[in-house]
Formats: sequence, structure tokens, C-alpha cells
Amino acid sequence: MRFLGAMGLFIDDVRLCELWEGASDRLLAAFTDSMEVFREISAREAESFGQRLPQGMPMRELVGSGSVVAARLDAMGITESAAMEFVSGLLPYMEAFHDASCRACRGGDESSGWCTRAYSVTAWASDVEDAVAGTRTLSDAADQLMAQAIEEEHVLLRAVLSVVPEATVRVVLGAAEAWQDFEGTSSAGDRLRLEASQCTPLVVLTEGRSDVAILEPAFALLHPHLTDLVRFMDFAHRPAGGAGPLAATLRTFAAAGIANRVVALFDNDTAGCDALRALRPDTLPANLRAVRYPDLELARRYPTIGPPTCDAPGGRREHADVNGAACSIELYLGIDVLAEGGGSLPPVQWRSFISGMDRYQGEIMGKAALQQAFQTKLRAASNSPTVMASQDWSGLQAIFAAVLTAFH
Repeated sequence: MRFLGAMGLFIDDVRLCELWEGASDRLLAAFTDSMEVFREISAREAESFGQRLPQGMPMRELVGSGSVVAARLDAMGITESAAMEFVSGLLPYMEAFHDASCRACRGGDESSGWCTRAYSVTAWASDVEDAVAGTRTLSDAADQLMAQAIEEEHVLLRAVLSVVPEATVRVVLGAAEAWQDFEGTSSAGDRLRLEASQCTPLVVLTEGRSDVAILEPAFALLHPHLTDLVRFMDFAHRPAGGAGPLAATLRTFAAAGIANRVVALFDNDTAGCDALRALRPDTLPANLRAVRYPDLELARRYPTIGPPTCDAPGGRREHADVNGAACSIELYLGIDVLAEGGGSLPPVQWRSFISGMDRYQGEIMGKAALQQAFQTKLRAASNSPTVMASQDWSGLQAIFAAVLTAFH
């Protein structure tokens, strides 16, 4: 027997909604297979469904931290702003009624039994926060609003996690024996990727293979819970690297009508800025984004070597803001790589002048050595979390933040 009535979406021990027809693929895809657990349903959960469940029956459920589930939903395109807009759109479909425990109803005409003020997103958020904190039960108004989201539980979940981001999320699937054929959450994601581009992996394009060789393993280390939702394109068969070919690839994707969400990452240098100017990112389809590596505080006053002059045949050494002029991937590897062993920063050498941007293109010196030092750093971090905690990952984290928020 399949106990459908025992199925539900919970934040901690607070039931958000019942899953009478089973968890949707969109909701399942917010979890990973490693989040699946078996346990006995709590008395509070059983009571919330208004029924008595057989004692000692193992229940199958998915359990994940709110921050991880929210990050997965964000990567799927279900952002906080979109989720809150969805909740706001449910308000007109609620029946007006009086609820003494509802913030929106306080001060209303209790004798009429109807709410004299419209329920709001702010009131809903307060009701959810109080219910999760255990200060009072979930109000009838909040319960009714969330009942409207029965077909979009994943969007409702993202909205709730914007209110209580540190909560634990649980999806009670039902009696374990009724889910023997359950294929896991990964199969739900596979089905969704066939149905719509919203749940296909976010594809990241870069200017070259060296960028991928750094970004892909670093992303797996820093965001392991998102690796199945973000893919870095393999450049093994692309004939040429650089800003120009990357812009051409993005134009090809636009012309071909690629359904995936794609983020093209340009270097934060003069060539990258020039390519973005010619590309005109605002004209791209909604599923394509073109961004450059974010500015670095470190790069605002960075050592450079200028072109040779009569007074300085070897080039004049000056400090300059190299953001937008010379920030390739190597400048984002961390101060522990750039100034290894407490040494000085490797300077940027000014090279060709790009007339379209009216400024020089710069290149950091000793790229190969920096990339090799980073691989050593990466191996050390992979082998020991304590070592990783003492390393500088701020530059690469800034790049990943730009990727993950490109569609927000």
C-alpha cells in the first residue's frame, strides 16, 4: 500500500504542502541522490497530515540543507526574485477570510469572519518565519496560499528558503516499500533536461583551454553540489582561442537557437572589453550571456612594465589599475600563487595598442609558472580541507559568482 497522504514538503518539521500525486521532477531535481535517507516519520509530521500512520514503518525521504537546495534551484534558473514574484502572483487567487493568527487579519472585523485587509507577501514571509522558529503554528492564510502552489512546489520552496535560508529541507516521499522502483533524483533531472532548457546544465564558455583547466577543477572543489548543473565547454577541438573566437562562438550559438543557458566569460583585459563592445551583449537571446571576469581590488594598483623609451630602454616600471586592461585568469589564482613564498607580484607587460578601446593590452609575465603553482595549490586543497581554509580563493569565487548570477 502506498501512503500518499504521508508525502509532503517540509522545512524542519513544518509542513509546507502535501504531495498527493508524488514529488514532481522539478522538486526532485533540487536534491542529489546522496540526500536520500530512510527513517520513521515523526509524530509531529504524522499529526500535521491529520492521520495516524503505522508505527515503525520506515519512510523514504530526501534531506538537504537550505543553502545547498537554494543554490541548486538558483543554478536551475529558479532564483529568489522569480520565486517571490510567483508567491505574489498567488495572492489574487486566495479566498478572503478571517484568521486570528494571521498578521494581516489583526485589527479586522472578527465578527464577520472575513479579513478586512489583503494578505501580502510580507505577511506570508512573517508567518513562515514564525512557524519555522516554532513561535506559532503556520497560519491558515499562509497554508492556503501555499496550497495554491501544488503544481510548482520547487518555486514555493525557493521562496520559503529566501525567508529561512538556514533551515533543513525534507521531502517525505512515503512508505519505503512503495518506492522500491524509485530511480533517484538524478533521473528526475535527466527527464527535465529533455523537457525544457530551464533544467539543462548552464554551459560556460571561456577564451581558451587554459581557463577551463583552471576553472573546472576549482569549481568542483568550491561548489561540489553544483557540478551537475554547470558545465565548462571542452575546447579540445576549437581551432583558436581568444576573445574574438569566443565572441564568434556565441554568435553561432545565437544563430543556431541553442536552448541551453550559456555564459561566455571574457578576460578582464582590453581585448576582452573590445570583443564585448563589438558583440553588443544586450542584443543576445535571453538564454545567452556575455560577461567579463570581475574587477579585482588587487589589480587597482598593480606593478606594470611600459613600452621602452629613450630614458627607459627596458620599459618604465609603474603601478597602474589593470582592471579592464590586463586581468587574465592568472590574476584570479590568489595572492598565495601570485606572490608565492612572500615574493613580489609578477608584473604586467604592456603590449599592443587596441584602437577600438584607446588603450594598451597587458599580459602578466610568467603565466606558465603561475598555472603550475596553481595546480600545486589545487592538489593541496583537494587533499586537505584545513589547507584550503588558509588559501586565497577570492578571485576565483568572484568569477563563479558572476557565472551563477548571470541570469538573476
